Amino acid sequence: MFARLLALSCAAGCQGNPQASASQQPLPPDIVVRDDKGTSLAEIHSGHPCRATIGPVELIIGGPPLVAQVGNERWTGDTGENGTTLSRGVDKIARVFPIDDPTQVSVLDNDGIATLRVKVSGGDATVSNAGGQMLRHLHTKVSGEIVSDPAAFTATGTKDLVLVALLSAPELQPEVRMLAACERVLVKGSK
Repeated sequence: MFARLLALSCAAGCQGNPQASASQQPLPPDIVVRDDKGTSLAEIHSGHPCRATIGPVELIIGGPPLVAQVGNERWTGDTGENGTTLSRGVDKIARVFPIDDPTQVSVLDNDGIATLRVKVSGGDATVSNAGGQMLRHLHTKVSGEIVSDPAAFTATGTKDLVLVALLSAPELQPEVRMLAACERVLVKGSK
């Protein structure tokens, strides 16, 4: 008898409610990087956990310590005195240092060579490679948008130049970009 009542109550209450489904739709991302045609390149939902998307790759990142899953691959971020080491399974992929400085960050490979460096001065950031060659500048416009020079993208929803530099860096693989950006959001509360 109990099983029949449970089945009847589920049949009555388990039907999809269109209004409930509409209200449960994910909120739009609060940080978005778009190319010059308006196409989204990267997005962050800065809640806890942090949800980041770059192209077809989406990560839901919890922490600290950082943890995310992509299919069968587990990504982690272990923070120590020398920054946060990002790993895919047991393989160390990159190290981000420092993690909470509003004026600079470096993403280093396993040999300690900077794949990417970001330095902020005033309302501008310079993004450079391991050889110190400038890759691009980021500027904060009066309207609050962050734009790149050369003109390749515009970012909205944040004032953190370092966060935008990490999120928009094509030199880094998407998972590293998303983990590093979400770490700033989760640890610093950066926006």
